[in-house]
Amino acid sequence: MILLDDISNSLKDLKEKSLLRKRVVINSRKKNLIKINGKWLINFSNNDYLGLSQDISIKKAIINGIKKYGNGGTSSHLVSGHTEVHQNIEGITKNNIGFESSILFSSGYLANLGLITTISDKDSFIYADKLNHASLNDACILSRAKFFRYPHNDMELLERLLKKNKTKKKKLIVTDGVFSMDGDLADIPKLVQLAQKYDAYLYIDDAHGYGVLGKNGQGILEYFENTGPMKKIPRDRIIYTITLSKAVGVSGALVNACKNIINLVVNKSRTYIYTTAEQPALIMGVERSFEIIKKNYSLRERLNKSINLFRKNINKKNLLTNSITPIQPLIIESAEKTIKISEKLNSYGFHVPAIRPPTVPNKSSRLRISISALHSQADIKKLTKVINKILDNEN
Repeated sequence: MILLDDISNSLKDLKEKSLLRKRVVINSRKKNLIKINGKWLINFSNNDYLGLSQDISIKKAIINGIKKYGNGGTSSHLVSGHTEVHQNIEGITKNNIGFESSILFSSGYLANLGLITTISDKDSFIYADKLNHASLNDACILSRAKFFRYPHNDMELLERLLKKNKTKKKKLIVTDGVFSMDGDLADIPKLVQLAQKYDAYLYIDDAHGYGVLGKNGQGILEYFENTGPMKKIPRDRIIYTITLSKAVGVSGALVNACKNIINLVVNKSRTYIYTTAEQPALIMGVERSFEIIKKNYSLRERLNKSINLFRKNINKKNLLTNSITPIQPLIIESAEKTIKISEKLNSYGFHVPAIRPPTVPNKSSRLRISISALHSQADIKKLTKVINKILDNEN
């Protein structure tokens, strides 16, 4: 009974600290709305930034995929799960983003674990941003590499750490492109410069940037090529991951790198070799989504207008982070207070989750407001009006 007692005590401790989590059961989704316990709410909680999870043409592509391939992937890629549509999406991706090669995984978590543990070992050195996603941290730990975490976006300290390393061992810098809880960007041009200077590779998880950033929606590399000092960011030292479950609106992940890295992954990555391939039908939906992302500029224009309107209309600017992306958190600090505000927003007809440790650092609990192209300007105005009212009454 010792184990059960320990579990009970852990749960009690979480509850006392306002950190106990419960799953929300979704009854239905419709455009910008979500139905919970029979009540329709305006949904400001998901990562469907372009609203493509609801796109009719993508749904039709997936249905056609089911007719052609059936319901499932049936086996791993190295047995009989690698279909023509899997091969095609890898080719489309590498060409769109400008890499030699690409490989499809069933999720972003598996992609991060699979890549980092394949190219790193106990003799490697990994330098990672402290606010990286949990999957990146897990991958770094499981790789058994010497693991250093630098303060968020602190390029000076990162360079000092790299400079200390006088060995010829493998070095890998690991970062999110867009940080999932703050919405701000990694300094990609500086990271590329440091990778070149100190003979390191740069691993970028652009889960929240692809589809949203860049003139053609091709992510953070394109964004900095459009706006930064480097008109063409060299890809030779970059390993670049995009997920297909956020702005793309479907499921899976694609990793882009040089041919030799991808070939090594095919042969040695455990999360690739021992996982059933993603359903081919879903990848047919991804193909259609990629077409929309590249051609439909109006989706990003609408999204950016809503982001700017949200930031303009929030009265307490000090609660905002430095984010130009759809991720617009309001830092409340107290977990208990954040839960109360989230519950009040629910009573006004909005679904906005309370994000608490360990997802975010201690004393930085927040409302993670996620804006989508599905939201109207009226939705944004209503939300900010209610948030301002609640925050005013809290003080």
